[in-house]
Amino acid sequence: MEIRRLPATEAAVERYAAELWLPYHRDLAANVARHALADRPDGELIAAETEFQLGLLRENPDRRVWVVAAGSDADPGATDGDALDPIDPAPPGVPDPDRDFVAFVSTSVDECPTVFDRPDRLVVGDIYVQEPYRGSGVASRLLERAAADARERDCGELRLDVDVDNERAMAFYEKHGFEPYREQLTREVG
Repeated sequence: MEIRRLPATEAAVERYAAELWLPYHRDLAANVARHALADRPDGELIAAETEFQLGLLRENPDRRVWVVAAGSDADPGATDGDALDPIDPAPPGVPDPDRDFVAFVSTSVDECPTVFDRPDRLVVGDIYVQEPYRGSGVASRLLERAAADARERDCGELRLDVDVDNERAMAFYEKHGFEPYREQLTREVG
């Protein structure tokens, strides 16, 4: 298995959207209340996400998406990501097309204005591991990749949002030292 930074090319981002982004959101829609994709064909969803993600990656140099790829001979049951490349350095570019995308993490920098006394934060936007690879340590390695990103960009903290009804994710993040920071409230505008 290998971790690579997704380049801002249409082919790479379209592949990411089809192999990881769409399955991730399908899983969320099945497991998390109030998370549903628009009722549109998969091809339209992939095209829309490709365009959206390309815009983010091209316009924001602080935005990164890291993908994990595995060959057909990969063992999803490997423990603690033993078969993954080392975190530093992670070569740029898309993994070999013969390898399947099996996980990803997205990150961006939340710069702190100088009037506040806190460090810049690296925001983990999304993290996803396909079912056969869950429990294998891949998600922990993706958090390590995010922490390496934070160090490379002089960020003193990692931050993420998690749906309150996603108990498995909450337990995973707490196991990795994340603590509640702020509660986010929403309401419909009537």
